[in-house]
Amino acid sequence: MQENENIKINYKFDGITDALQEDLKTLIEKNINGKLDRYLNAALQKDDAEARFEIDVRKNKQEKYEGSFRLNLDGKGMIYQNDVPFKNITDLVNHAFDHFKREMSDK
Repeated sequence: MQENENIKINYKFDGITDALQEDLKTLIEKNINGKLDRYLNAALQKDDAEARFEIDVRKNKQEKYEGSFRLNLDGKGMIYQNDVPFKNITDLVNHAFDHFKREMSDK
Protein backbone atom coordinates (compact mmCIF):
# COMPACT_ATOMS: atom_id res chain seq x y z
CA MET A 1 0.00 0.00 0.00
CA GLN A 2 1.45 3.35 1.04
CA GLU A 3 5.18 3.49 0.92
CA ASN A 4 5.37 6.66 2.98
CA GLU A 5 4.61 6.38 6.68
CA ASN A 6 3.76 10.11 6.69
CA ILE A 7 0.57 9.36 4.75
CA LYS A 8 -2.39 8.52 6.98
CA ILE A 9 -5.82 7.43 5.75
CA ASN A 10 -8.95 7.23 7.88
CA TYR A 11 -12.00 5.56 6.36
CA LYS A 12 -15.67 5.80 7.25
CA PHE A 13 -18.17 3.72 5.29
CA ASP A 14 -21.96 3.63 5.62
CA GLY A 15 -24.10 1.12 3.77
CA ILE A 16 -21.06 -0.33 1.99
CA THR A 17 -20.41 -4.10 2.12
CA ASP A 18 -17.16 -5.36 3.63
CA ALA A 19 -15.99 -6.71 0.26
CA LEU A 20 -16.70 -3.38 -1.45
CA GLN A 21 -14.91 -1.54 1.37
CA GLU A 22 -11.76 -3.53 0.67
CA ASP A 23 -12.06 -2.81 -3.07
CA LEU A 24 -12.52 0.90 -2.31
CA LYS A 25 -9.46 0.99 -0.08
CA THR A 26 -7.41 -0.56 -2.88
CA LEU A 27 -8.81 1.95 -5.41
CA ILE A 28 -8.13 4.88 -3.08
CA GLU A 29 -4.56 3.74 -2.50
CA LYS A 30 -4.03 3.35 -6.26
CA ASN A 31 -5.31 6.90 -6.77
CA ILE A 32 -3.01 8.24 -4.06
CA ASN A 33 0.01 6.40 -5.45
CA GLY A 34 -0.84 7.12 -9.09
CA LYS A 35 -2.42 10.56 -9.31
CA LEU A 36 -0.96 12.31 -6.29
CA ASP A 37 2.43 10.70 -5.74
CA ARG A 38 4.44 13.49 -7.37
CA TYR A 39 2.70 16.19 -5.33
CA LEU A 40 2.76 14.23 -2.08
CA ASN A 41 6.42 13.32 -2.40
CA ALA A 42 7.35 16.96 -2.93
CA ALA A 43 5.26 18.15 0.03
CA LEU A 44 6.49 15.39 2.34
CA GLN A 45 10.19 16.14 1.96
CA LYS A 46 10.26 17.82 5.37
CA ASP A 47 10.78 15.41 8.26
CA ASP A 48 7.64 16.49 10.13
CA ALA A 49 5.35 16.86 7.10
CA GLU A 50 2.23 14.71 6.99
CA ALA A 51 -0.62 13.96 4.61
CA ARG A 52 -3.87 12.95 6.26
CA PHE A 53 -6.85 11.72 4.27
CA GLU A 54 -10.35 11.50 5.77
CA ILE A 55 -12.55 9.40 3.47
CA ASP A 56 -16.30 9.15 4.12
CA VAL A 57 -18.34 7.16 1.58
CA ARG A 58 -21.99 6.18 1.92
CA LYS A 59 -24.80 4.62 -0.07
CA ASN A 60 -27.99 6.68 -0.02
CA LYS A 61 -31.63 5.54 -0.11
CA GLN A 62 -31.63 5.74 -3.92
CA GLU A 63 -28.79 3.18 -4.04
CA LYS A 64 -26.33 5.85 -5.22
CA TYR A 65 -23.03 6.86 -3.66
CA GLU A 66 -22.05 10.06 -1.93
CA GLY A 67 -18.77 10.97 -0.39
CA SER A 68 -16.62 13.47 1.38
CA PHE A 69 -12.86 13.38 0.81
CA ARG A 70 -10.62 15.58 2.91
CA LEU A 71 -6.90 15.99 2.56
CA ASN A 72 -4.72 17.85 5.01
CA LEU A 73 -1.29 18.17 3.49
CA ASP A 74 1.30 19.72 5.75
CA GLY A 75 -1.30 21.98 7.35
CA LYS A 76 -3.16 22.92 4.15
CA GLY A 77 -6.66 21.55 3.71
CA MET A 78 -8.52 20.43 0.60
CA ILE A 79 -12.04 19.07 0.43
CA TYR A 80 -14.04 17.27 -2.24
CA GLN A 81 -17.72 16.53 -1.69
CA ASN A 82 -19.96 15.47 -4.52
CA ASP A 83 -23.14 17.48 -5.15
CA VAL A 84 -24.81 14.80 -7.26
CA PRO A 85 -24.73 11.15 -6.13
CA PHE A 86 -22.89 8.68 -8.36
CA LYS A 87 -24.36 5.39 -9.62
CA ASN A 88 -20.86 3.95 -9.91
CA ILE A 89 -18.79 4.17 -6.74
CA THR A 90 -15.56 3.93 -8.73
CA ASP A 91 -16.48 7.15 -10.54
CA LEU A 92 -16.94 8.89 -7.19
CA VAL A 93 -13.48 7.92 -5.96
CA ASN A 94 -11.73 8.71 -9.25
CA HIS A 95 -13.51 12.07 -9.54
CA ALA A 96 -12.46 13.03 -6.00
CA PHE A 97 -8.80 12.31 -6.68
CA ASP A 98 -8.93 14.07 -10.06
CA HIS A 99 -10.20 17.08 -8.10
CA PHE A 100 -7.29 16.86 -5.64
CA LYS A 101 -4.79 16.49 -8.47
CA ARG A 102 -6.15 19.59 -10.26
CA GLU A 103 -6.10 21.59 -7.05
CA MET A 104 -2.54 20.53 -6.24
CA SER A 105 -1.27 21.20 -9.75
CA ASP A 106 -2.64 24.76 -9.61
CA LYS A 107 -0.37 25.59 -6.66
